[in-house]
Amino acid sequence: MGPKTKSLIQILDELVALLGRHGEAHWASWLESDLCRIRACDFSGVTHFLSAYGGMGSFNDLMIHPSNGHRVDDGEIHRVNASLSDLRSRAWSFANDISREAVFE
Repeated sequence: MGPKTKSLIQILDELVALLGRHGEAHWASWLESDLCRIRACDFSGVTHFLSAYGGMGSFNDLMIHPSNGHRVDDGEIHRVNASLSDLRSRAWSFANDISREAVFE
């Protein structure tokens, strides 16, 4: 397992924890499934994770907010979503790099 994969695992762990804390069960479950695959060196975890991006209702569209049924105080909405956005972006970047590099191997 390379350094990018290890970084992806760490970020996905953080995302699962963040989503779980705020009651976002769907995406937490999706990412947890991908994490299990990736930890088992199953490349389908990377491709499945990348499939979460794009299209209506995608992981990109997720916003943690009480109106979406999430557990978050009004004063924390901006901070939590900034963290989500940062982690989501970094995870995509690592997964995309891993996917592109796998094509050339």
